[in-house]
Amino acid sequence: MNILNSIKKTIKYGEKYGGKLTKNQLFIRLIGNTIYSEDEINKIIEKNVEVKKKIVSEKKNTIKENKIKKAKILSSRISKKFKDVLFIGITGSTAADYPKKNDDIDIMIITKNNKLWVTRFRIKIFIILNKIPHRKFGKKENKDDFCFNLWLDEKSIGLKKEKQNIKNAIDILLIKPLFNKNNIYEKFLLSNTWVKRYTATGYNEKTKKITNVVLKEIRDIYLWKLINLIIFFVQFLYMKKRIKNETVGIHEAFFHRDMVK
Repeated sequence: MNILNSIKKTIKYGEKYGGKLTKNQLFIRLIGNTIYSEDEINKIIEKNVEVKKKIVSEKKNTIKENKIKKAKILSSRISKKFKDVLFIGITGSTAADYPKKNDDIDIMIITKNNKLWVTRFRIKIFIILNKIPHRKFGKKENKDDFCFNLWLDEKSIGLKKEKQNIKNAIDILLIKPLFNKNNIYEKFLLSNTWVKRYTATGYNEKTKKITNVVLKEIRDIYLWKLINLIIFFVQFLYMKKRIKNETVGIHEAFFHRDMVK
C-alpha cells in the first residue's frame, strides 16, 4: 500500500467512527505496514486537493477536556488507594479525541499478576460506596459514566492472536495514560509488536522514545523464557521414559511418586 492509499484508508476509517482527522491524528493512526515521516505525509496532503479538504485544523475540544479532567481525578484516587494497580488509561471515543457530550468515559486498568479479579472487586465496591457514576452491566451509557471495559494483569499485556486486528491496533495507539507504574505502559506497547503490521508509522512514533532499560527488561524476560523452555524440553526428553507417577511440566515438578493402591 503506497502512502496516498494509506492516507485515504485512514481518513475513511476515521469517518466510519464519526471523526475527522487533524494532520497529527492522521500521522499517529496511519494505516499500513510502512513507516512514513510527518514531512512525507504532509507533502502528500498538500498535493492532493481531495485529501486536503478532509483534514481539519486543531481545535479546542471542551467536551474531551472535561472528560479527561474527570478521569484524571478518578485515576488519582484509585492509584493512591489500590497499590496493585499499575496502569490506568483512557480508551474509546475520549481517547480518539472526538467524544460526544453524552458519551461515557472508557477506562483501561492493568494490575499486578494474579491481582486482577481481587482488584476489580475492590474497585467496584469503592465506586459504589463513593457513589462514583459508572456504567452498569446491560445498561445504556450515560454522560460521563466511567466504563471499566478493559482489564489486564501484567502477565497478559500482550494481546492474544484473536485480538490482533486493525481496530485494536489503532485503539492501543490512542490510549491516553493517566497513571503508569514500573514502566508498564511502555512494556505494554513493546509486548504488542503486532500493531506495526497495521499501523507501522504510529507504532514507531510511540515506541521510539522508550528507554533502553525497558527494552532490555523486555528482551531479558523473553530470552529467559526461551532458555527455560529449551532446557526444560532437554531434561524432559531425558526423563520421559522414566516418568511413572511423577508430575513434570514447564511450571511444576513433583518428583515424589504418588502411592497407588
